[in-house]
Parts: sequence; C-alpha cells; structure tokens
Amino acid sequence: MKKKSYTVFLYSILGFSIIANHIHTAVAAWSSHPQENTPICTMPEQQGNPQMISDGAGGAIITWEDRRNIHFDIYAQRIDAQGNILWGKGGVPVCAALENQIKPRIISDGAGGAFITWHDIRNGTDNADVYAQRLDAQGKPLWTINGITLCNEPNAQNSPIITTDGAGGAIIIWQDYRTNYADLYAQRINNEGEALWVNNGKLVCGVSGTQGNVVVINDGVGGAIFAWQDFRRNYADIYAQRIDGSGTMLWDKYGVPVSTAVGHANFPVITSNGAEGAIMAWVDTRNGNNDVFAQQVDSNGAVQWRENGIPVCTSKGNQNLPVIASDNAGGALLAWWDMRSGESDVYAQHIDLTGKALWKENGQAICVESGIQNYVSIASDGHGNAMLVWNDDRDRSFDVYAQFVDAKGVSKWKNNGVACCTATDNQGFPSFIIDDKDNAIITWQDSRYRDKSYWDIFAQTINGEGLLGE
Repeated sequence: MKKKSYTVFLYSILGFSIIANHIHTAVAAWSSHPQENTPICTMPEQQGNPQMISDGAGGAIITWEDRRNIHFDIYAQRIDAQGNILWGKGGVPVCAALENQIKPRIISDGAGGAFITWHDIRNGTDNADVYAQRLDAQGKPLWTINGITLCNEPNAQNSPIITTDGAGGAIIIWQDYRTNYADLYAQRINNEGEALWVNNGKLVCGVSGTQGNVVVINDGVGGAIFAWQDFRRNYADIYAQRIDGSGTMLWDKYGVPVSTAVGHANFPVITSNGAEGAIMAWVDTRNGNNDVFAQQVDSNGAVQWRENGIPVCTSKGNQNLPVIASDNAGGALLAWWDMRSGESDVYAQHIDLTGKALWKENGQAICVESGIQNYVSIASDGHGNAMLVWNDDRDRSFDVYAQFVDAKGVSKWKNNGVACCTATDNQGFPSFIIDDKDNAIITWQDSRYRDKSYWDIFAQTINGEGLLGE
C-alpha cells in the first residue's frame, strides 16, 4: 500500500474510532466501576448535602449546598438516564445571594423541572428566612433571580421542607422564631410562585415549648400531613397535623398526639398510608435506650395502632435515625442503623396496614459487616420491594453500599450489599431514587479530591440485578 493511501486509511480508522467512542460516551456516560462514578460537581471548595428527585424521564435533578463563591449557595444539576450532564459543568445557580444559603429541599414540579426551597441568611445571621425557586427542565429559573421570599418575619425561620400540593404547586413548612419561640408555619405556592395562604405563612403549631424536626407528605387531595418533635411537656413527644389546600387545619388545633410515652421521642419520619392518612416512625427512649416505634394516623387524625405506637425494634443497644417508605399497600418499609452487635449495622422491617411486622422480629439484618454502617436511606419500587443505600466503612474509610430486598425481606444482591462507590477517602450521606423497573440513581458527597476541594458531588446508577452503569 502506498504511504499516502495508508495514511488516509489510518486516519479513517482513527476517525471512526473517535466517532464510535464519542457515540459510546454519549449513550453510556455511567461508569460500571465503583472507584470511578459520575462527577456531578467538582468545583473548587465544598459541595455537600445533596438532595435528589426523578426528572420524570429516567434521569434525576440534584441540588446541593455549594461554597465555590466563599459563602454557601444553592446549585442544581440534571443528569439523564445515560448519565450525561445536561445543565453545564458545575451545575446552575439556584441562589447565589449574599451570605449563606443552606439546607436545600427539592420536589418535582411535574413538568420536568423542580421546586427548591432553602434556609437563607442574606438578611442577617440572626434573621434567617425561607426562600424558594422553580427551575424548568433546562435549568432556567422561572421566578425572581435568587428566589422568592416565602417568609421574612423578624427573627429566624429555619429548615424548610417541601411537598407537592398535587395541583402543580407546593406546600412548604418551617420552624419559625417570630415570637421568640420555635413554632411551625407553612405556605402554599402555585406554579407561578404566588403565595396562596396568608402572607409569611399559616400557623401550624404555636403551643408552648419548642416544635421542630418537622417532616411532611402530601395527603393526596391537595393538602399535607406534618409530623414533628414537640416539647410542650418536659419530654419530647411526636405530634401531627393535617392541612387542606385552603390552609385550614383539619385535626386538633395544636396537633394530635402520636406518642406521648415517658422518655423522649425524636427524629420522626413519615410516609403515606394511601388513604389520606400517614404512618410515622421515630427514635423512642421509653425503655431506657434508643428504640424504633411507629404509629398510623387515619385521615381524621385518629391513631390506628397501639396507644403511643407499636415497637418496630426494641433489641439491645441503640437503634438510630429510622427512615421510611410506603409499601403501596397501606403499610410501610423501614430501616435504621442498629447497635445491637456493639457496632453500627443496618436493619429493616416491613409493617402492614394493621401494624403487623412481616419480617423477622426486631428487624431483618441488611448489612452486618465489620466497621460502621449508618445513615441509611430507603425507597420502594412500587411492588413491595425496597432498595437501601448507606454509608459503610468496612474498608476503613466510608464508602457507599446498596442492597435490594424483596417483599419477604430476602436480600437479592451480594451478602451485606453491593459497593456503589469505593473511591479513595470518604463518601457519605447518600440520597437516591428508584423507578418501577428497579433502576436507581444514587448521589452523595465525596472527598476523593480532598486536595482540590473538601467535598464534591458524585452519582452512580445501579439496576435491579445490582450491576453498576447498566
């Protein structure tokens, strides 16, 4: 072959390889190796506290706290089903106002975008306020740059959380110190960002003592159900309230008691019972250590199980920070980190609509590896099965592991979980979504590039067979 012809042939082959490789990258950006993963944001300084929702098209929208500009701001990124970044390198700013913006929470807007709310101190460190923004499917802010004000009353408004109103808008609730005491207020906004209830929020609970650690779900008919930790007595109790779409409280004026047992009831979590009511779980010290208890409240605010709740786990040692998901059959799937062995492990339980435990008494072991397993998350696939994701330091630095459990409590993947991220240094605080085909996307904060930035945001996909990148 002549030299010129050979050169043309060689460049043709190279060109084809480059094109083929480019096509492969475009359709398969996810990594299949737990030490690689997909970077969501690796900008300078710290990115952390990632929160994630489905984008409704097989991908995800992720929001986080971001310190690239000295103060913490709120940024977001969208990733498609193939792992391709859609909103530009480093994400789009949700809020880059002066001072710190932290604790973002996110829900879908039902149109491919997202509603995001956060705790904002642009008006002074002792005068935190609540703001929100809506992003469209292209990452464009649809409301005022740096967000709309939901509440700017005197003193601090902290830690807002958010749920859909089922009509294209959102309901947000927060802890509020406008009276110098910690009360709970809420606001409903439509898809244009207009407040639908009283200016600066509707009072949810203003009884004496501190109300905080609030959680929320939508009630399925335009309103919301809240549960919180309540110090109106000497002990922390769990109370709940339901509010309709017009802002009217539907249960007792100051909330219904979910648990007022002796000892403290802390860290409530909540999920729907599918019938305009809710199932709640919490950490409970009535027995002298941390246990997990649960209760169901119907649409009228009446408790359905044993007074002050049923025991989910009362094993020896402490059980901490439960998480919960609906089983879509009126019951709930729960998980927690558990110290019965002397080290922190992951356990789970399935409770039916009557409060009966369907798995092993005191919970099914999900991961009992050496070292610490904690900060577990759980989600249902809609068919009674569950996926769990957690922090795991079995190899002496924290990594991210996952497990898939069927409706009978049988773990379907590798014993003690599949490694989703084993990169250098620490990875932690994972958040994830799962679809009805058992495909999941996981995100977390990651310190593999500690020399360049303390924490970054990474993501990984895993399918129903426990395989990464497929």
